[in-house]
Amino acid sequence: MNILLDLLFPPRCAFCGALTDRPGVCPDCQLPRIPPDQVLRPVGERGYLCAVALYYDGPVQTGVRALKFEGKSWRTEVFAQYIVQAAAEHLSGAFDAVTYVPVSPRRKFVRGYDQAQLLARAAAKVWEVRAEQTLRKIRHNQAQSSLTRPEDRRENVKTAYAVPRPERVAGRRFLLIDDVCTTGGTLSACADALMDAGAGSVVCAALAGGHGADPGK
Repeated sequence: MNILLDLLFPPRCAFCGALTDRPGVCPDCQLPRIPPDQVLRPVGERGYLCAVALYYDGPVQTGVRALKFEGKSWRTEVFAQYIVQAAAEHLSGAFDAVTYVPVSPRRKFVRGYDQAQLLARAAAKVWEVRAEQTLRKIRHNQAQSSLTRPEDRRENVKTAYAVPRPERVAGRRFLLIDDVCTTGGTLSACADALMDAGAGSVVCAALAGGHGADPGK
């Protein structure tokens, strides 16, 4: 059965999409890893700590775009491994529960899935917990990727998220997961909503964010 599946759907690199011998990352992909001393960054006015595993360059950008715009949801299983590693190494002991940045119902309908939810589910399996839906996107705003100025990105997501059931977050320590952290506007807006609803604390993690010294390398 596995041989038949491999013939029909041969394994591909989760980042560049090249054919591989097994699911995962191909040997040709030189992933732009963020130096260990730069993995953690503060986001938002409240300075939430966010662990970002990879620069948003080269094959990482290719892989994320395929996930978000080409229906390649299977890539989340591989991507989540990098999120887990970054969170485990830099945020260990800082959270007890896992949640995620939700997309709007309209965007989820068009895309067919919520990529951050899939990433959070795959990551939560490692810690043997459940990825919880604590947030809801209550305003369909312009896509963050279409905005370049940090102030526009922050304004774009203001009041876009809410916590429908505050009693489910009260006093709890959350790891908030998203695919990309650019300016941190989306993560901070979601973290603010969780804290305003009574969460004990929020730390964040993302697969990618920022650019290396040589994005083309």
